Amino acid sequence: MQRRLLIGGIAILAFLIAGYFALDESTIEYGTIQQARETGKVMQITGQWVKEQGYRYVASADQFYFVLRDDQGDEIPVVYQGAKPNNFELSNSIVVRGKILGDTLRATAILTKCPSKYEGTQQAM
Repeated sequence: MQRRLLIGGIAILAFLIAGYFALDESTIEYGTIQQARETGKVMQITGQWVKEQGYRYVASADQFYFVLRDDQGDEIPVVYQGAKPNNFELSNSIVVRGKILGDTLRATAILTKCPSKYEGTQQAM
C-alpha cells in the first residue's frame, strides 16, 4: 500500500513540475528589442516596419524579411518562416513574436494593426 502511495506521489509531483515549466514557457511578455536581446527569451515586440529598408519574400524558402523599429527607436532585421502578412504595407503598427538569434529576430508570428476604416475624420467647424 505504501509503495502505491509513493509511486502516486512521485507521479503527481512530476506532473506538477512539468505543468509549471509548460505554463512558464507559454507566457510571452511584451518588450523591446533591447529587452529581448538581454533576456534571450521569446518576446512580443511592438513597432513599425522600416519602409525605407523595404521587404522581400523568398518563395523557394517560404521566408519573409523586413526591418522592425521598436518604440525605443532600435531596429532589427526580422526573418519570418511564412508568407507576407495581409495588409503589411498598410499597417501602422506591427507586433512580432519571436526570439533574437545573433543579430536577427526570428519571428514565429506577425500581427499587423491597420488604421480602422470605422474611425471618423475630423470635420472643420
